[in-house]
Amino acid sequence: MDSSNTFSDRFKATPASQSCSHAGSLAPVKLAMVSCGLGNVNRGFEVSTARWYSALKNDQRLDVRLFAGGNFPDSTWVANLPRDFLLRWPLYIASLFNKKHVWEFAYGAEMVTFAIGLLPHMISYRPDVVWTKEAPFGYVLIFFRDLLRLKFKVVIANGGGFKPNTVKLFDYVQHLQPSSYEAALSFGIPKERMQVLPHFARYVQPDAPREEVRREFGLAPDEYAVVAVSAWNRHHKRIDYIINEVARMNDPKVKVIMCGHPEPDTPGLKELGKKLLGDRIQWLTLPAEGVHRALYAADAYVIASIDEVFGAATIEAALAEKPIACHPNAGTNYILGEFVGNTDLTKDGALAARLNQIRNEPPSKEKLREIRDSVNSKFSEEVLCGRFADAVVSLRG
Repeated sequence: MDSSNTFSDRFKATPASQSCSHAGSLAPVKLAMVSCGLGNVNRGFEVSTARWYSALKNDQRLDVRLFAGGNFPDSTWVANLPRDFLLRWPLYIASLFNKKHVWEFAYGAEMVTFAIGLLPHMISYRPDVVWTKEAPFGYVLIFFRDLLRLKFKVVIANGGGFKPNTVKLFDYVQHLQPSSYEAALSFGIPKERMQVLPHFARYVQPDAPREEVRREFGLAPDEYAVVAVSAWNRHHKRIDYIINEVARMNDPKVKVIMCGHPEPDTPGLKELGKKLLGDRIQWLTLPAEGVHRALYAADAYVIASIDEVFGAATIEAALAEKPIACHPNAGTNYILGEFVGNTDLTKDGALAARLNQIRNEPPSKEKLREIRDSVNSKFSEEVLCGRFADAVVSLRG
């Protein structure tokens, strides 16, 4: 491993006054933060983009602008054909025959049209750096940048588990955890063009009493609530597995709060949930504050992905001091470290057993606070935002 790019070496705290001391006479670096789905979709991609923007916009070294495909506060709207619009109307009939492929086509159309719609803004704003999490959009933008001889650098935040061959064309790669950095280094991408810089996460505990917040979600005092925060799909987030495992617990007092955003699998998943759990499952698309309220109300947090690159919601669950049921993988190992556990969620019955264990023998408050403090020390907003700004400033042409 290249020790100069490990988390501990690269992300030690820098006082805010020191990090801004060289802003001086240099004009701020123009940073365009771009999210095709922001304002229309509420996945981790969109949430993390908005969160970075809100944290960086007051940094004196940067002139940050947020470009979104939907109506989002403090952003510049970019004309595009949103995926959900295409799926609701012109592609609806086709989606009945092959939901996955039609969804992928609609997603691609959204990114291509967004890139075209963004060009006038890039010409007028003339950014130094464009930051995105979506590789296909980045490819289109790089094509037009080179065609029109524009000068900005394009940074990809590798939150989608993209392989090195996918990110090699970008000017700079932000890896969210060390394993993808090591893979890219082995592939041949120079270390000068990338670093490990995870997303930070925020958790703001509601002021209201927990019993009151639980009532907002329809939870009685003797009921046990499991919360999942993810896109609603089978192939990656394995929402069907969560539903089946909670049903396997065979306890009408156990309820599920699904926080996330619909995907092509969602109608079938809702049917499965209704069949196996009845009214014990609710599907909610919430803003960040609402997700925090759901975490506060819940008794346990679950993420069933077998492969996970990162997972900001898992960080939030740890900060909320919730017991976590997860599968050990690159993302959860990085976030939770020694606290990740060894539950193999590839096996039927494993999640049900883990949730029963958490319910019957919950971790102590001291243990949950220890996990919270460990996670907070690695994903501090103050430290990570300073390092993010440092990286952007270093890319100025």
